[in-house]
Amino acid sequence: MKFAHIKEIRGSRSLYGSFLYIALVPLFIFGIVIMIYSSYTMTVNIKKEASDNLRNVGVAVLAAYEAAYKGDYNVVITDGVVEFYKGDVLLSEDFGLIDNIKSDTGVEISLFFYDTRVLTTITDPEGNRMINKGVNTTVLNTVVNNRTDCFYDNVLIGGKRYFAYYMPIMSWDGLTCLGMIGTATPANEVEGMVKNSVIRNLLIMLLALFVTAWFILHYTSGLISIIKRIMVFLQNIADGDLSVVADPVVIQRKDELGEMGRLAVRLRGSLRKLIEKDALTGINNRRYGRNKLNDLVEKGISYSIAMGDIDYFKQFNDKYGHDCGDKVLIEVARILSEGMRGKGFATRWGGEEFLLVFDNMKGMAATLATEKILDSVREQLVEHDGTYLSVTMSFGVAQADPTLTIDQNIDIADTRLYQAKEGGRNQIVGE
Repeated sequence: MKFAHIKEIRGSRSLYGSFLYIALVPLFIFGIVIMIYSSYTMTVNIKKEASDNLRNVGVAVLAAYEAAYKGDYNVVITDGVVEFYKGDVLLSEDFGLIDNIKSDTGVEISLFFYDTRVLTTITDPEGNRMINKGVNTTVLNTVVNNRTDCFYDNVLIGGKRYFAYYMPIMSWDGLTCLGMIGTATPANEVEGMVKNSVIRNLLIMLLALFVTAWFILHYTSGLISIIKRIMVFLQNIADGDLSVVADPVVIQRKDELGEMGRLAVRLRGSLRKLIEKDALTGINNRRYGRNKLNDLVEKGISYSIAMGDIDYFKQFNDKYGHDCGDKVLIEVARILSEGMRGKGFATRWGGEEFLLVFDNMKGMAATLATEKILDSVREQLVEHDGTYLSVTMSFGVAQADPTLTIDQNIDIADTRLYQAKEGGRNQIVGE
């Protein structure tokens, strides 16, 4: 008995790979999503932290200048040379204050007159301060012209990418924008932190996959029989048997395999719904309609039916082509489906025939409801190649007799539909 079990396991070796695939692929995808999300979240948070930090440094710089030098900011331009003052003190060549703040914070600091950098801690590769350099037009318009703070995560300064925060420098009365202060930090520092985070998350994900694979291989042999039952259930579904019943042993399990079996049952239900929709019009098809009628009969629910047919439908195909006929079918199906909301359901019974089923509705009420739906059909024009076509329908309505079969009740409605067509079409023959 023991050897037979081993032989069964060995003969089913392919299930190991299938089980690994089913378990690890979703885990891998989940890990990738989590990694991307965590990296994105970290990037957003770091940018937010960088923005707040740069703003605080900018505020501190302005406060430091206010404390160190009295008076308002002012600019004097002589022979094209910009001299930037704070009160009576010339700031243009005084880098001591911003150099000290940079030393404490590691943040690059620049002061601008309008769009020209007049003070800065940023240097070029030769060590020269990048003064008298312009600023991006977008930054200028946002900060100086609109007088508002702004944070950017991709500013090029001297060919190097920075995170930068800009604040307007206002006159003492708040009416004039004299320039702006910019604080910046290299973007590669943030990118390095994100890169390290991604590598760390990737290693964690790979380790989790390895450990999971080991446990799966270790414990799978005891679960092969359950997996086989699920496979048999799925195979029956694949072969078109949607009435197959899942093994209770699988469904009653409280672990992941039981959930897998229950998901397979839900899959069967989804497939049943899928094949019960008409491919052209999107509404319920004949299979669905017959199944629902059987449910109504089994539950003892009274109903009425209306069999409808599009008048002179062949002429749409013959005169305008089958594309036009398809448009007519789709539009009529839409109107019927919308008209049946809260009343029952509509199905495409075949060709240009539609069956309406009214739940818990007597024949007279069903006839009146069908009349409203027919009015909607009459009012709707179907456009085809610039031509607007009117559509009418004929209906036969019958209240279902519980002593008759479904087909017999449908035949009654069908007979009344024939009477409506013989009587001139575009009308209803009902109770």
